[in-house]
Amino acid sequence: MNEAADGSTVIDERILICDDDVEFAENVCVFLRTKGYQIDHVPNVPAAREKIESEDYDLFLLDLVMPGTNGKVLCREIASRLDAGIIMISSVDDDAERISLLELGADDYIIKPFNDLELLARIRALMRRRQTGQKTQKRLTRFGPWELVENERHLKHDDGRVITLTSSEARVMRFFVENSDVLCTREDLLAVARTRQHGGAGDRSVDALIKRLRSKIESDPANPEHIRTVWGQGYIFRPG
Repeated sequence: MNEAADGSTVIDERILICDDDVEFAENVCVFLRTKGYQIDHVPNVPAAREKIESEDYDLFLLDLVMPGTNGKVLCREIASRLDAGIIMISSVDDDAERISLLELGADDYIIKPFNDLELLARIRALMRRRQTGQKTQKRLTRFGPWELVENERHLKHDDGRVITLTSSEARVMRFFVENSDVLCTREDLLAVARTRQHGGAGDRSVDALIKRLRSKIESDPANPEHIRTVWGQGYIFRPG
């Protein structure tokens, strides 16, 4: 990180967003710039290719559906040529689509409409994985004796038990398994849970959500094996 002339923090990572929805993309740019990121916007794949030839980027935000060449094609090109993170943006919430994009080389997938803080949480988690050299969990749905069944929003235990999750619990569990062994801050988890747009780092509702999840998945919630506290920072999920 560096400091700008006005005293604000400037993050070293550079981002390119490719999306034909100019108003949406510009709003994303404005928000991420307030968080210190350097971000450019292009409205289509040919313009993105030109930018890639002249600029270096650490992360790409790619809309899935655009006029002309779609985001899948660009995702494949970037994954095969560049050492950079890729987050796909789509209005289609479909597990089969998500899996196909991850297999093409995307690191994450976020569904419109999303709040700005959820996008920020996913960017931060992806950057942490890359900094520690961790690979994206492409299709992880199992941890310990549990299987996360995303479409049906529940967990299955090897002994046959089925545990139902609330929508917020399911979102946080998916985020955990996609970012295992990576620090997840309370603020990031709050954004992913979508309980409210702006809770802030001091919001303790995530702690209550974590307590509920532990009661459902841990054999000893007081000494959790999977969801572990990092005091003063957040939580780390260990798949076991």
